[in-house]
Amino acid sequence: MALLACSPATPEARSLGSSESPLGGGVPSPAEGEHGPRICVHDAKDLTPCVEDCDRGIVSGCASSATRAEKERNLPSAVRLYERACELHDAASCVSAARLVGSGAGVPPSRSRQLELLASACLLGDALACNVPAKAYASGNGVTRDERRATELWGRACTSGVGAACAAIDAGQ
Repeated sequence: MALLACSPATPEARSLGSSESPLGGGVPSPAEGEHGPRICVHDAKDLTPCVEDCDRGIVSGCASSATRAEKERNLPSAVRLYERACELHDAASCVSAARLVGSGAGVPPSRSRQLELLASACLLGDALACNVPAKAYASGNGVTRDERRATELWGRACTSGVGAACAAIDAGQ
């Protein structure tokens, strides 16, 4: 399965770090060159550098911006930014996006999208994220039944030492 693809950060998401944004805190960042280049700092009041890094495809910028957006309850932006970080191969962000998408926080709930995000996290090396989508593919719960896909996901988890995944494979689930 290919990893998820989503669009670059939207203009709304890019505004997260601006001083006009409720997340910006009204504290302007130093101008380029004034005190050196601006850098993305997770706990900074101005996340403009983080959102700009995300737009350039730097996963830490997306993940930092998403975490702040979620903390500030800007859940639609958090989902978009976590999904962008997931697209950039950050398994933890795939799991975070799946959590929000599955619960309908900031976006309409979508079981199939949640399972796609968890499967991406699995493929990116988060063995604990493999079990839920593997079970869903094995049973057809929320997705089209696909035994091959279920076995692939359980196989990745089993190889990483998740005993329940090995047991599922042995049981022929």
